[in-house]
Amino acid sequence: MKKLLIGLLFLGGCASQGVDRTDQNVMIKRFYATVTSVKAVKLSSNVKTGIAAGSAIGFVDELDGNHEEMIAGALAGALVGGLFTAIAEGSNDAFEYSLRSEQEGNFTLIQKEQVDINTGCVEVTIASQTHIKAANSSQCYLK
Repeated sequence: MKKLLIGLLFLGGCASQGVDRTDQNVMIKRFYATVTSVKAVKLSSNVKTGIAAGSAIGFVDELDGNHEEMIAGALAGALVGGLFTAIAEGSNDAFEYSLRSEQEGNFTLIQKEQVDINTGCVEVTIASQTHIKAANSSQCYLK
């Protein structure tokens, strides 16, 4: 089990930062929107699920041992499962942006990245995922 976890860590470091694979054959739409409000929010977490799954895997991995080994396997699995889930999720802090667009009307977007909204204008990109980034305020003038 230890070799598998070490192998997964090394493979994770080799991931490419190219175009998201899920954006293949997906129409990408870009438009501008004005920011009407922003508030900080907390995202839900799957750490408890990671702890439970890791505990179960650790327990099953030690089924051929005695009771102490099964308990130790469950505890180690819980620690590893919870830790890897917490690392994968990152921070639970995010931002809820209320936006208005002439084409799209009013809508809300939640994302982890904080956007500089000094101009009050953002570029919205919709593909397999939606992102916003700061834009020049002249882009958002309503006609």
